[in-house]
Amino acid sequence: MRYFLVAGEASGDLHASALIRALRQEDPEASFAFMGGERMQEASGTAPIAHYSSVAFMGIIDVVKNLGTITKVGKAVQRALLAFRPDVVIPVDFADFNLRFILPFTREKLPETKIIYYILPKLWAWRSGRIRKLRQYIHHGLCILPFEEEYFASRGLPVTYVGNPCTDAHLTYLGQHPEEVERTSLVTLIPGSRRGELKSNLPTMLAATAPLLERGYEVTIAGAPGLRQEDYTPYLKGYEGVAITFGDTYGLMRRSLLSLVTSGTATLETGLWRTPMIVCYRMGGSRVVRLGFERLFSVRFFSLVNLILDREAVPELLGDRMNSREIAEHITPLLALSSSEREAQLRAMDALCHQVGTEPAAPRAARTLLALVRS
Repeated sequence: MRYFLVAGEASGDLHASALIRALRQEDPEASFAFMGGERMQEASGTAPIAHYSSVAFMGIIDVVKNLGTITKVGKAVQRALLAFRPDVVIPVDFADFNLRFILPFTREKLPETKIIYYILPKLWAWRSGRIRKLRQYIHHGLCILPFEEEYFASRGLPVTYVGNPCTDAHLTYLGQHPEEVERTSLVTLIPGSRRGELKSNLPTMLAATAPLLERGYEVTIAGAPGLRQEDYTPYLKGYEGVAITFGDTYGLMRRSLLSLVTSGTATLETGLWRTPMIVCYRMGGSRVVRLGFERLFSVRFFSLVNLILDREAVPELLGDRMNSREIAEHITPLLALSSSEREAQLRAMDALCHQVGTEPAAPRAARTLLALVRS
């Protein structure tokens, strides 16, 4: 079978590469074409039609300034679609590009081709009206958050929950590091993967945790892929006791008594390691940011842990609430091993792991996708 995948970000490249490997296991005759990156190239043995970095623009202004480049890449991918004539097209997240260049084009020019969307856009958070376009263009969606199955199905979109890619990464790490570990005195800071996130979040995280160094705790920053030591150096003046570790974020999560985590996938990853956490997001740092979230987004929470559990299982400090005083108020009880707050979070992590499931997502997604296409 012929598969055409479209991924436009590093995370999409990672998750799509796992799906490619799983499809090759299930379908020995599989052939691939794709827009993506090095991980997909390694998994498929094929070079990308376009590299995701060619459309990696963040924010409305940056996107508008580079519309010509984005359109050029979109047209190139469309030509490749016609030349490859796939049995199935698999958009991977990256909603704006896929909704504009891939879905309507495939429906019009390749009407016999199935469209199976992997990692659906987060319409439950915002821009929910886009679901009309998804219903119009795709044959089926493969979702990676447990609550998405009911959300999309209730709005007329056929979907299947296939598990979360974080589970795959979690199991892979355990397979490579099967030894038992002990949680001793480690507090980990996970301040985001972009320089702007570091600037907004890391100074407050450091200020809130600095007193722990005097109490014998170890405070370590999980260095993000794509960032370097020098990206963190300006924020560490006066915090010489704080270390930075690159390339072992899962190991830090696994050994930590507590993590301070910038909102995103890292909150779910931390939860799967059953590590108590405080979710922090100060981008903009003002009351306006918090009020904007509360009024413009259609969800009560912004961390994946709370969204999946549908309750405030872990504290969320957004905008002006993300300050040293409020962080410290949560740190003290969460570091106490027998406190009710810590025990409540650990029970919540057990519930989270149960809801997300323990089966790897990529093989399950591959089997589901093949059954849909063959039917």
